[in-house]
Amino acid sequence: MKTATPIILIMLVNGLFTIIDAYFLGEFVGADALTAVTMMFPVFMLIVALSTWVSGGFSSVLARLLGAREFGKASAAFTSAFALSVVVCLLLVTIFSFGGDQMIDWVTKGSDTLSAMGYTYISILIYGSPLVFTLTISVDALRCEGKLGYMTFISVLATLLNVLFNYLLIVQLDLGVAGSAYGTLLAQTLALIAVIIYRYNTSSAICLILSPVERITTYWRDFLALGAPQSLSYLGISLSSGAVFYSLQKWGGSNYEATVTAYGITTRILTFSFLPLLGLNLGFQTIAGNNQGAQIFARVNSSLKIAVIAAFTYCFTLQLIFHFMADTLGTIFVDDPKIISETARILPLITFLYFAFGPSLILSGFFQAIGDAKRSALISLTRTYLFSIPLTFILPLYFGEVGIWYVGPLTEILMIILTLFILSHNANRTGYKLGVFRTNLTTL
Repeated sequence: MKTATPIILIMLVNGLFTIIDAYFLGEFVGADALTAVTMMFPVFMLIVALSTWVSGGFSSVLARLLGAREFGKASAAFTSAFALSVVVCLLLVTIFSFGGDQMIDWVTKGSDTLSAMGYTYISILIYGSPLVFTLTISVDALRCEGKLGYMTFISVLATLLNVLFNYLLIVQLDLGVAGSAYGTLLAQTLALIAVIIYRYNTSSAICLILSPVERITTYWRDFLALGAPQSLSYLGISLSSGAVFYSLQKWGGSNYEATVTAYGITTRILTFSFLPLLGLNLGFQTIAGNNQGAQIFARVNSSLKIAVIAAFTYCFTLQLIFHFMADTLGTIFVDDPKIISETARILPLITFLYFAFGPSLILSGFFQAIGDAKRSALISLTRTYLFSIPLTFILPLYFGEVGIWYVGPLTEILMIILTLFILSHNANRTGYKLGVFRTNLTTL
């Protein structure tokens, strides 16, 4: 918990920012602004997915290299991650430049107001995406090096600065959705400067090194393979949101904008709830990865037990809150009775079996931490690509619009069945207790 607690704190603060940002937009700009930003959520998650593709795989490689005390290779991996991020950002900007307008027009159903707001918001974030990639890699490197105190400081500082800049730009300077995007980039810029100053003035096990092109790309395959499960999970969130918007356009009737706004509020609430859980998972992965590299398997086992129990308890508590306080949560963001009513309707349905989500996330993170990309991908990707997205199109055919919100509970039921199968198969294959706990703690 010493390792996980700072990361959980960071994610909790980041989650709180999503709530405050939505409040600023809904209260001081208007419901249209909150709706427009919600409609850009799939693209925003695409940025997150791509940055995680690089940083998630990088942190897995770096944690094991540091655990094995391979400091030269760790520095090479550090440099390689930044080089890969440049390539990915260029691809992202190029794709948006050619197809961004058409995508935004479709999501907003041709609304000029929503299209203009949506384009303003997301274009700023996409063209500023190199900051996201660079800061994410830098913070993940601090985490893997065990510099949790400064990592916590940087992450909390970035979020608090984001809140401050958003307040100044949205509330005081009346810049609307552009203020929200610019506030994010300004905060990330200052946080990155703080990281650079810290690395310049302190000793570190890793550093940027000059290498020929062929060496810079050495770790790219490992980064992309190990980062893919977590990245594709975020991409799945992006695609799932797009599927929801499509289904709402087809089945939502005249309440499309109100329901989309309610869905956006629900998404903000779930993001706020999910980020501390992600922090727990990242902290657990750091512990498990380092101890796996050092071959201290008893600690890997104990950290997995603690993480699964903590995730289950956290998610079960949240499920109760979502069920009994859904209407109250909606009033935080807007005062429109229709939107509040829609939020109170869909939030309990989406999270009906939320308690099962946490342990599934931890198990996927466990397999990623020990370098088992196949099982990590199977757990994390099946949820979205085999269950959630197809069900979003199928269930409304039988239940109408409400079928969209039945997808969450049904997905959790299917994931429980799949996870039990994977653990049983792995137990038979390896002899590990319950498929994950090593019984031979002395050898690889």
